[in-house]
Amino acid sequence: MSNESASVDLTQAIKQWAKQAGAVLVGIAPIERFDPQPPYFDRAPRGHDPRDFVRNARSVISIAQPVLNPVMDAPAALADIDVEMVPPDIKHPYLEMLYQTVGHRVQDYMLEQIGQVVGQNLLAEGFDAMIFPTTGLHPHMAPTGIGVGEEGLTDQQIWQGPNAKWAEMYSPFRYTFGPISHRHVATRAGLGEFGYNNIVLTPQFGPRQRFNSIVTDDRLVRDPLLDQTVCLRDSCILCLKACIMQCITMRDDAEVKDYRSVDKVDRTRIFIDTPAKTDPVLCNSRRMRIPDSPIRGDCARICPVPIERTHLPKRLQALMSEWNSSCG
Repeated sequence: MSNESASVDLTQAIKQWAKQAGAVLVGIAPIERFDPQPPYFDRAPRGHDPRDFVRNARSVISIAQPVLNPVMDAPAALADIDVEMVPPDIKHPYLEMLYQTVGHRVQDYMLEQIGQVVGQNLLAEGFDAMIFPTTGLHPHMAPTGIGVGEEGLTDQQIWQGPNAKWAEMYSPFRYTFGPISHRHVATRAGLGEFGYNNIVLTPQFGPRQRFNSIVTDDRLVRDPLLDQTVCLRDSCILCLKACIMQCITMRDDAEVKDYRSVDKVDRTRIFIDTPAKTDPVLCNSRRMRIPDSPIRGDCARICPVPIERTHLPKRLQALMSEWNSSCG
């Protein structure tokens, strides 16, 4: 597929539709980029490739909205002080709900609406388009033998299996995932690259944005992949230090055994596939193990890309100061 045979006018119109509807970043990937790519040759799990949703898919559009900096930083910084009118025993859940509401749900809903706007315009132009939820799906399942109205299976039971022995029969991710990986679409559409924190970093916002995707059978003008790294890699690793549960590991770590493991992480290349893996079960269990654990998101919050943040909780400030001292 070449740009010469792509629809230039419609490509420009799609980007305009998306931005007018609220997208800040828009990138387009040709479908060939979803074939396994070097150096890791990861592939989408069966049933989660763009071509599983649109027959003869030719392009995948990535859209993004930023998470506003105070939205990311303030809830975590507020955990260091007494918040009047919020009882101390619910302060952490309250602040976490604040962050999740205006740092996830707002963008999730808006990105889904933007996808619909772009999709219906593509439909009017005679093309098919598939849109997606921004985040994972949470289906309800009633336990076998339990009648309607009874309590259903938990996410853990659905995705991890009833016990460790059965876990491999269930999701290899061990958590509720979405139909398509918006992060992988973003890297293949040239918007960013994966960081060591297993989150996509863009030059404009670092790890502070949410993504969604639109698959279409239209042949659109592709955007180039990044040619400059965004993640600071081994000169930083603040995200790995910030994770109190140590649930992020580099995928060439000797202890990593799952399907994302590789013999060596090539740190010289753009990370269109993730160089790290996250244990979401371990991350999600932090409240049970550490009731006063930090507000979720420290692995993104501390990232100094594109600029170093200053409105951070004391623990992250100490890590940042230590890093600045080591950098001279």
